[in-house]
Amino acid sequence: MRIIASVKWRLLAIARACGYQGSPRLFGVVVPLRLVPSKVVLGQLDAGSYEAKEARYIQAYLPAGATVLELGASLGVVSSIILGRKPERLISYEAVGPLGDIARQVVAHNHPAAPWELVHCAIAAEGVDEVSFDWSPEYTQGGTVADESAKSLIRVPAVSLAGAIARHRLPSAAWLVMDIEGMEWELARHQAKALHHFDGIIVECHDIKEGDRSIPHAEVLAEILKAGFTVVARRGQVSVLRRHSA
Repeated sequence: MRIIASVKWRLLAIARACGYQGSPRLFGVVVPLRLVPSKVVLGQLDAGSYEAKEARYIQAYLPAGATVLELGASLGVVSSIILGRKPERLISYEAVGPLGDIARQVVAHNHPAAPWELVHCAIAAEGVDEVSFDWSPEYTQGGTVADESAKSLIRVPAVSLAGAIARHRLPSAAWLVMDIEGMEWELARHQAKALHHFDGIIVECHDIKEGDRSIPHAEVLAEILKAGFTVVARRGQVSVLRRHSA
C-alpha cells in the first residue's frame, strides 16, 4: 500500500512540475488549489501526509453523531474530516485569522450545510482574555502563544478550556480534537478538570521548551493521562484517549 501511495505521489509531483493545476484530495476532503497557502503544504496534501495520523484516528475512533470541540482548525482540512463523521455539531477554534478564512472556505466547499461553527480565539490560561501569538504568513499551518520577544506577533482573543465548554454548553459525552502546538501542556497541568469533561480526546502532543528545560511529547501525553484518561491508540505524537469509567 505504501509503495502504491509513493508511486502516486511521485507521478503527481511530476504532473505538478509540468503545470497540473488540479485540487488536492485528502481522506475524502477536496482542498481547492487556490486556497493552498504554500508549496510545502501542497506537497503534504499531494503525498497524503498532511495530518494523516490524526485523520485516520478521527475516521476510526470518533463516534458518529458526537458533539466535537476542535482546537486548532488551521486550514479546515481536519475540520472537514470531522464533519465527515456527521457530528451533532462541531465547534472549531482557530487563533490565526487568515487561517480561519481559509478554513471557512475549505469547509464550505466540502460540507456547505454542516452544523459547524468557527471561533476566532486561542485557548489560554484561566483568567486570560487576550494573548500574543507568534505567526507569520510564511508559517502556514498554525502559530504558538508567545511572549513579547517573539519576532512575528499578533494579538488574539483568548479563553480557557473551561470557558469554551461553558460558552458552547458542551455535554460530557463530547469529544475534543486538538493540535495546539504545545498549549496542551498548559491544559494538562492547569486545566485538568476541564480536560476530564470530555469523553474522548484525539491529540497531537508536541515536544516543547519551558525555560531551559526540554519536555518530550511522551511526557506531555503522560501529564494529560493524569486528568483521567487511558490510551486507546497511539502512533508517534498522535493519540486517542478515552476517559476512565466512573
